[in-house]
Amino acid sequence: MTADAAKLYPRHRDRISGSEDYVVRHFARQNGITPAQVHQLIKRYGSNRARLVAAAKELRTSLRPDVPKAMLAPGRPGRLSAGVDARNGLETR
Repeated sequence: MTADAAKLYPRHRDRISGSEDYVVRHFARQNGITPAQVHQLIKRYGSNRARLVAAAKELRTSLRPDVPKAMLAPGRPGRLSAGVDARNGLETR
């Protein structure tokens, strides 16, 4: 009988490891924040991925008061959606 690797070595995808630099960098890039901000969020909210994503989204939108929240692209965190001027948040069409 073979051992089930998934049961022996479960991956905790619902957690973020602050001690692994590549995990922190990847999470920061995914959520449009810096790795230093990721470390601060982990200290404040713990390592729960869902809680960190929500906190990163709130942080990202609070840092960009000049751009309405509806204009932030949902697929690319921290990026403006297509057709929006980055300087003033108005449509360029």
